[in-house]
Amino acid sequence: MAGGAKKKRVARSSKSKKKGGVQDAVSELTDDVLADILSRLPIKSLCHCKLVCRRWRNLISHPEHRKKLPQTLAGFFYGSYDRNGFPEWARHFINVSGAGHPLIEPSLSFLPVYERIDMVDSCNGLLLCRGWKSTHPVTMDYVVCNPATEKWVVVPESGFSSKVKYYEVRIARLGFDPAISPHFHVFEFIPDDVWYMDDEKMNGNSFDGRIEVVAVYSSKAGIWSFNEDHFKWGDQFAMRTDSKSVFLNGVLHLTSYYGMILAFDVKGNGLRCIPVPTPDYDDYGDIPDCGVYLSQGHLYFAAGNIYKEPHDSESELSVWVLKDYNSENWSLKHNVNPLHMFGEHYYSQFEDNFSVISIHPEHGTVFMVCGTDKRLVSYEMGHMRLRSVSQFLCHSSTSYIPYVPLFSGSLAEEH
Repeated sequence: MAGGAKKKRVARSSKSKKKGGVQDAVSELTDDVLADILSRLPIKSLCHCKLVCRRWRNLISHPEHRKKLPQTLAGFFYGSYDRNGFPEWARHFINVSGAGHPLIEPSLSFLPVYERIDMVDSCNGLLLCRGWKSTHPVTMDYVVCNPATEKWVVVPESGFSSKVKYYEVRIARLGFDPAISPHFHVFEFIPDDVWYMDDEKMNGNSFDGRIEVVAVYSSKAGIWSFNEDHFKWGDQFAMRTDSKSVFLNGVLHLTSYYGMILAFDVKGNGLRCIPVPTPDYDDYGDIPDCGVYLSQGHLYFAAGNIYKEPHDSESELSVWVLKDYNSENWSLKHNVNPLHMFGEHYYSQFEDNFSVISIHPEHGTVFMVCGTDKRLVSYEMGHMRLRSVSQFLCHSSTSYIPYVPLFSGSLAEEH
């Protein structure tokens, strides 16, 4: 018995030394070597590594090493307006951590000078902006830039963009996937009243904002193309100007009125209409907050501030996932009412005043803007855990643009 116990103690001691030896070897690695090892991990594993120890967390968060590591959601761009301020219109960035200085300089001071620059969309590290020129009549450029590297490209307007003033917002979206191609695409959705402007068809016609043409700019070809083959979709081909979008596998997806997600390839061809999961709603255009998102490689659809019954006064948050992209079968991922989500502390403030702005690309965390004070809140669906992250400026716009940094790669003809 005594001999057996001694052998077990020796075995345990041997294992402890071996384990300690591995830990000692890792601790002796320089930060550069350790950063190089971590850079080879997928983003989900890298996030887990932040929990190993303080050194690893600080190394992963350090600006110099961050450039070598895979990236995930860093924060949100947004704009604010204050007629008593200078400038009246300003750009801002808020970190998802809620702490520290903005990861990205939101002034975008490296861009060429325009009378005003509006942020429109982002996709996989690139940001799409409108640059309004101080000419008469007022004209504009699209500018695609990489805020992390401060590189930019001017995209000439399509010929229809400048037919509207900057306060008449039109729909434009960005498509870019560095895993597929180094080139990007700008999608512009031209409504009927703009397409037929200065045309004889304007006379006697009534226009309802239906999208008439999809214009697509290819950075590879350097030209705009125009696709009018969408009449088969009828009234479904109308969208809010703040319609959320996802670029997945070279296809742009965005929400439309009447409960549809529309999919377009990079030539502007309409590929399919995916019905959204609409439980007992006659007109999805009346729902104040709904959108399509990308998380863990799947399309997600989230709707907030909606009601279970037509006359039910209790709003809720519902999230669905399309696990099989080739099907139209959505699975309910999460459903919760505000009292359970916000708790008694925040319930009175946020009950009927919350809006989904994003879902984390790597895990099931929903980001929302809540309350009249524009508070950024995150909600982990798996743990049903709420966290107040930070606060947007009270005069902020309704456009909150999620941003994932891209430290590698370049833009064609960049500056």
